[in-house]
Amino acid sequence: MTARKTTTWLAVPAILLSLAACGSTEVAGSPVAPTTSSAPKTSEPKPGAPTYQAAVERWVTQILQKHYEKACLSSAPVLPPGQDAKTLCKRPEAQKSAASLHEAWAKPGVALPPQGKVTVDEVSATGDQVTVPDTAVKLDGRTLRSLELIGATGNTGSFSLTFKVQKHEGAWYVQGFDLGF
Repeated sequence: MTARKTTTWLAVPAILLSLAACGSTEVAGSPVAPTTSSAPKTSEPKPGAPTYQAAVERWVTQILQKHYEKACLSSAPVLPPGQDAKTLCKRPEAQKSAASLHEAWAKPGVALPPQGKVTVDEVSATGDQVTVPDTAVKLDGRTLRSLELIGATGNTGSFSLTFKVQKHEGAWYVQGFDLGF
């Protein structure tokens, strides 16, 4: 039986433990509690991207370069109403989650950005939401899936990680991801 966890990266403080387990359906952490303020309004340019591929490339690159808060804040336009992005992104759980993703992808012998390039293959996309599997995202020519499974034990055949990407006001943002076991 395959279990599927729907997760925003803000709410998963120990994704690496889940990746290493590859058979457990437990994801450490608790849901992020909504706050009463709305996403911050700033004069900075929108963090959105012109295509879903560019949004995933930018977000994964930010994680790989350890720009965790920047990656987190780039999802602010697609957060549910009533959640304050700055508060959420400063939470230790958000930082741990991002660091765990970094650990899952940054492997010896694989060049990280800016030397190693993150690319995203085209996937079937219709409408304002796209699901991008980890098999379609490459770092230095290797899929994120192949990097995630380095050192994994047990039945890894049902493991999957897919990025949820959403278009909002003409730009694309990584909204979260689904982690399946």
